[in-house]
Amino acid sequence: MEKEEVKVIPYEYVEAIEKPNNEEPLEKVVGHQEQKKEFLLVIDWFKNYEYWKSKNVKIPKGVLLYGAPGNGKSLLIKEAIKCIGLPTFIFKGDTNNISKGINETFNKAKEKSPSVVIIDELDLLIDQDSKVVRTLQENLDGVESSDSVLVIAATNSIFKIPEALKRNGRLEKILLIPYPSGEEAFELLQKELNRFEVKCNGELDKDGLEATLNGLTCAGVSAVANDVVLRNGFENIDSEMIYQSIRNVLRIFRGSEDTLNVKNIAIHEAGHAIMTLAFPKHFQITRLCLDGEGGSLSTKEIVKRFWSYDKLVADIKISLAGNIAEKVICKEGSMGCHRDLQDARRDAAIAIDYNGFSSCADTLVAIETNDPERIESESTRLHNEKKLKRLLRKCEREVTSYIKKHREDVLKIAEALYEKKFLRASEVSSLLAHN
Repeated sequence: MEKEEVKVIPYEYVEAIEKPNNEEPLEKVVGHQEQKKEFLLVIDWFKNYEYWKSKNVKIPKGVLLYGAPGNGKSLLIKEAIKCIGLPTFIFKGDTNNISKGINETFNKAKEKSPSVVIIDELDLLIDQDSKVVRTLQENLDGVESSDSVLVIAATNSIFKIPEALKRNGRLEKILLIPYPSGEEAFELLQKELNRFEVKCNGELDKDGLEATLNGLTCAGVSAVANDVVLRNGFENIDSEMIYQSIRNVLRIFRGSEDTLNVKNIAIHEAGHAIMTLAFPKHFQITRLCLDGEGGSLSTKEIVKRFWSYDKLVADIKISLAGNIAEKVICKEGSMGCHRDLQDARRDAAIAIDYNGFSSCADTLVAIETNDPERIESESTRLHNEKKLKRLLRKCEREVTSYIKKHREDVLKIAEALYEKKFLRASEVSSLLAHN
């Protein structure tokens, strides 16, 4: 008797879900106001696609959400399904033939049209099957002609998605889902605590928590709220309990037999911190900690998405300051500085090679050395390399002088960090209040 073949269904089918009448669209998604506005616009256009088609107006048929894991892409899609209120096909990808599965999913979606196709972690599907890009192109072009299927995809890495998929008529509406700001993270924390029906003991330290939560993912903030409840219950929750849970979620360093190494790490991070404080126009410290893998400094950009020359130089100096603090105070560097030095060199290259700060004539058109579009001569490249090295040496000299001048402040921060393993911005400021 032949064994019966088990058919693998490559998608999860979800009947039309209508959001509750008393619920605002996407209200469960905290922050991301501009992204939600754009997303809702696309949804509204799609729900009225017949009207736009009658006017010969093309609407976006594909939305691509991208950003670091844990910042709400999946939640945004889940809530969007309610706003759309149409049959939805969620591609699962659990099939040996991904391209065949995608074709089957789109065919079923067209049978149920108007409908929605959801593809999560698109970058992983592309990595697993080289035919996926071509298959998606064919189906997206088919969708363009039928005007009856909306495609929503998500990826952690926008750079892994080929340009062919991101062009107009395919996944053309591209939305970055960023880390929440400190204000958004605090709002999310309050929402999570309210969901648990937590009762707080007085007002929470809003400003301090906003600064300390800055840089955590949405999932990380939710984990903080969960940790607070697990450890303290639901009554008399205060700010210090939340700060401790932030430490727990960040996996703050608990101790080590190698005391000398931990002290060196604290000095390294204190060097970064004291240099950051030198550039209040560009950066603000949010927290400083020793974690399970070493140490970390978290900062907030004062003016986002605009990098002037002096801001790039400030960033170079901050990157160099950790290693230089170790050399000045401990008389030796450490293996942990590799990434800092790479960051410093990258920023120097951006300033000189690619942004024209040094000379428009010397600006290079691409980063990869084997890029066929690069037009500079070998002599120009070497000329720029010398400029880059001069900039790095100049920054190194200035940072060394600054660290030596502020040696006592570096040691104050390092000692407090070594003792507590976690410092908030306000704690760093209080250590240096005499200045």
